Amino acid sequence: MEVHHHSHTARKKWTHYFWEFLMLFLAVFCGFLAEYQLEHKIEKDREKQYSKTLYEDLKADTVILNGMIQETNFVIPKVDSFRYLVHTKAIDDIPSGIWYYYGRFGTRNIAASLQNATLQQLVSSGGLRYFKKQNVVYAIAAYDQATRDINNSGDAQLTTLNEVLKARNQIFDSWYMDEIMSLTVSSSKVDSFKQTSPPLLSRKKEDFIQYASFCQVRSFNIKRLVERLAIALNKAEKLMLLLKKEYHLQ
Repeated sequence: MEVHHHSHTARKKWTHYFWEFLMLFLAVFCGFLAEYQLEHKIEKDREKQYSKTLYEDLKADTVILNGMIQETNFVIPKVDSFRYLVHTKAIDDIPSGIWYYYGRFGTRNIAASLQNATLQQLVSSGGLRYFKKQNVVYAIAAYDQATRDINNSGDAQLTTLNEVLKARNQIFDSWYMDEIMSLTVSSSKVDSFKQTSPPLLSRKKEDFIQYASFCQVRSFNIKRLVERLAIALNKAEKLMLLLKKEYHLQ
């Protein structure tokens, strides 16, 4: 006769389950902490890297902005001088070289080409979240808005540029402007050119007045542009100082 023995599994104590649960919990928790620390380090590294590249872009931008301010401050009086001459002088009262010299500035297109790759990446990709210092975030946003205002001023210039060119080309043969187109032409060469007599395509006063009227719009838009350039330069310099202070940049 076969004898069947019943196997009895010993019941584990509740403390055994408690320690199993605790060990599992600690393993998961430690894994979470490690992942959190890694993510935190990655974000800190990105914050530091973004601060460096943005700082370098701003250094380049301040050079560009200063150059544009110098250019606009050079161009504006020349445009206004042409307008003044049109309304105070007869066409034949002064050499045509003077008309050519001042008349060329009405079509000067002053365009910004800022180093905004890092700034656009921060704004468009949500990269601003890496910056934990709110004063830095506000300063970046302020500079971004200032650059947008510059672009809007540039768009305002372009809306009238074709009409201004047509009005200018009714009066002047641009061939004769080549030698004085650069802003770095020496004053002696400018003075010499003013005394020359390149041919005018029109001597009608109304054509000069029409072009001068377009120049008035151009002058207004360029003056708005220079104001916005100065604001952007101020925002850029403040942001640079802030980045240098907060992230100990050299």
